[in-house]
Amino acid sequence: MMVRQISAYMIANAVSALFGFVSVVLFTRMLSPHEYGIYVVGTGVAGVLSTLLFSWIKFSVLRFDSEGGSKDVRTTALCGYAALVLFSPLVILATWLIAEDASAYVVPAVFVAFMVGLFEFVQEVFRARQQTSAYMWSVILRAVLTLLFSFGLVMMLGMGGQGLLVSVACSYLVTLLVYAPGVWRRPRHPFDAGMLKDMLLFGLPMTVSSFIFVLHTVLDRIIIVTYLGETAAGVYGAAADLVRQIILFPGVAIGSAAIPVAIRLLAQDGHKATNRHLLETTEILLTVLMPMVVGLGLVAPGFASLILGAEFRDAAAVLIPILVFAWLFRSVSYQFVHVSFQLAKKPSLMAAQGVIILAINIIGMFVLVPRYQLVGAAWALLIAEVGGAFAGYFLSYRAHRLPFEFRPIAKVVLATGTMAVPTYFVSRHQVGNALFDLAMPIVTGVIVYSAAAFALNLAGVRTALTRRLRPA
Repeated sequence: MMVRQISAYMIANAVSALFGFVSVVLFTRMLSPHEYGIYVVGTGVAGVLSTLLFSWIKFSVLRFDSEGGSKDVRTTALCGYAALVLFSPLVILATWLIAEDASAYVVPAVFVAFMVGLFEFVQEVFRARQQTSAYMWSVILRAVLTLLFSFGLVMMLGMGGQGLLVSVACSYLVTLLVYAPGVWRRPRHPFDAGMLKDMLLFGLPMTVSSFIFVLHTVLDRIIIVTYLGETAAGVYGAAADLVRQIILFPGVAIGSAAIPVAIRLLAQDGHKATNRHLLETTEILLTVLMPMVVGLGLVAPGFASLILGAEFRDAAAVLIPILVFAWLFRSVSYQFVHVSFQLAKKPSLMAAQGVIILAINIIGMFVLVPRYQLVGAAWALLIAEVGGAFAGYFLSYRAHRLPFEFRPIAKVVLATGTMAVPTYFVSRHQVGNALFDLAMPIVTGVIVYSAAAFALNLAGVRTALTRRLRPA
């Protein structure tokens, strides 16, 4: 059951990442670093606003609806969203006053924030009710529409970075028009003031925690803009977006399937079954992510040269090997550590972890960016993510204590190391054809890692294949 759900989430996020990847390839060639920097900063503003206004709805829907039974928060959650929409003119006015010089792209970012908030509410209903098909196709449609709208607004209307922002908002809106009606199937409960109170009591502390993490996520772009300008933010953002598209989607796919199941197991079967589930999904997470991270770090120069526009390549070749490991530890925090705080309904501990990460990142950014510029920002991010993951694990002792087993981690590290050695040597022997020189180390890594994963039975892959191939 969970494997099937992970597969559906994996497909959805893989397709979304693929179209996002294509967008980075296209628009780093069509736009200057300055124009791409406008898009990078705008999406950062949208993420912060969406988190502040709507994340309490998202977290509450997932937490309460996942319990099943008589819980139904759909109508109550929608009323909460509608009440916040009434304040949208004030949000636009406030952002315009705060950033008047950047109003050309900050105001469209507000539109993006409201669309993201409603879309994530719909998605969390699908996740909580394990409607993986609706989740998958809505994610795919949104990704396709984003690329189509972006191409039209940038290429045909010449709207630059603002065009990318408007296209993102429009893609969310059209997808909502298609899929939101499916959320309202009967029976559904009416508005419940008591449930709204429970949602606020649980969701607002989660919002504080989530805001801290979002601020941490956009901090590098903000500081780079402050010290080095929008052009530098565009170059850094292109490398970071490329890494995010590749590393983020498998982690999100696994977490999307694992978290609702963990909540239901805790409610129905207790701690032992929940911890067994968490260990299994964490091994799957590391089995998938570790080789991707190490492999991408090894082929970064050739990968950046083939994929990105000329003005972005040199910096990306240096930044990607650092950023991939930052995203590895971020995925561990989001898809493993944060489950503890959700299970125990202790968002204050998630906030504490976020404060630790943010503090490390701020110190690192202010120390390293003026001295080492973009490379300093990447290293500050990596140091913060590593420190945050370890801090979060120890904080879980005060929530739902996370299980830990060294043996699965050692097996993944061994398989990844076995893959890394031949991949490194193949990547250093180039023939001058960019596509061939990139493909050969990737193919080598996939073959060697697959063999090692089978030999070591990572995530039970050998057991599953043997069982499937065994005659009935």
